[in-house]
Amino acid sequence: MTHLADVEWESCLLEPAPDPELAAYLQRELGGVPRSAPYLTACPWVVRSLASIGRYAHLDRRLSDLIGLVVSQDNSCRFCFAMQRVVLRVQGFPERQIRALEEGLFAAEIDEKDRAALEFVRRFSRGQPLASARDLEALRRAGWSEPLIREIAFCAASMVYYNRLSTLPAIPPQDVEALPDRWWARVLFTLIAPLARRQLRRAHRRSAQGPLSAAAREGPYAGLVAAFDGLPAAAALRRLLDEAFASPVLPRRTKALVFAVVARGLACPASEAEAGRLLAAEGLAPAEQDAILAHLASPDLDATEAALLPLARDTIRYRPAQIQRRSRALLEGVGVAPFVEFVGVSALANAVCRLLAMAEPEAPGLGLAR
Repeated sequence: MTHLADVEWESCLLEPAPDPELAAYLQRELGGVPRSAPYLTACPWVVRSLASIGRYAHLDRRLSDLIGLVVSQDNSCRFCFAMQRVVLRVQGFPERQIRALEEGLFAAEIDEKDRAALEFVRRFSRGQPLASARDLEALRRAGWSEPLIREIAFCAASMVYYNRLSTLPAIPPQDVEALPDRWWARVLFTLIAPLARRQLRRAHRRSAQGPLSAAAREGPYAGLVAAFDGLPAAAALRRLLDEAFASPVLPRRTKALVFAVVARGLACPASEAEAGRLLAAEGLAPAEQDAILAHLASPDLDATEAALLPLARDTIRYRPAQIQRRSRALLEGVGVAPFVEFVGVSALANAVCRLLAMAEPEAPGLGLAR
């Protein structure tokens, strides 16, 4: 089996550009500044998202980090996988257990309930074919409660998002990968593990929210947001979608086209229909939408859209070095801020489309909203 440290990874496409205001925001929200943040500051909502979607009322930190490890491995994201390994070591996970997970779920020392969750999130991540509401039944049979099932799905979607934020611009993983092998780090992990477990548990858990406000039930993908009503995920997803579509870096139409391309590529009719509604509101008729999605080219596209849409389709499933080389060419053509916003929007589209695939065709609503 190929370990992630052996996966080809290009040199970073972006130069770090620290932003004191954004760093202060992350420090308040997270207690620290993620290593990826300085590379993404050209698009502030993308940086703020690093703090906004990792909050749970029921899902514990241990399982969320195991989900992060499994999804990052599936997406071959060296940066996120290395970060998850470090976090697990800080929590006191033995190196042998982490290596066993890297080798495969059946080699790992985990109970059947956790195994069901990790098998689900790996299927969710792959997206070909999409996981559906039927896949949630295995979680119910394993004994997971409905709120936890929703948070497991949302955690997997969050990692799908984070993986693309890190992979497309090739955020450097090497220093993080080397950390567990340093003697002083191994000693430090042992000393701080008990304290870290307590602190991370307190930082990670959030109390359930009240019902969504009327305003939060409006806007792009409102039905998906409502599926998480009563959980921190609902407000986080609403804010992230609103900030992404309100940002002035790329036109709203361009972002809706990225969502539509990802939805068509993933064969997610529910997400494509919502993207189509957004495009119609921007003046793009259904026949024009179909022509664009069929060919990823049209006289109706501007130069930026014509450059973005083929790469948007490739964000569904990719080899890191290949998509990083294509991303470098895009960056050189459109500039830093549009590139970073494209990375954020395409990452968000991949997460949202996979969640919307939980829609039950035989009944209204989402299977994960029972």
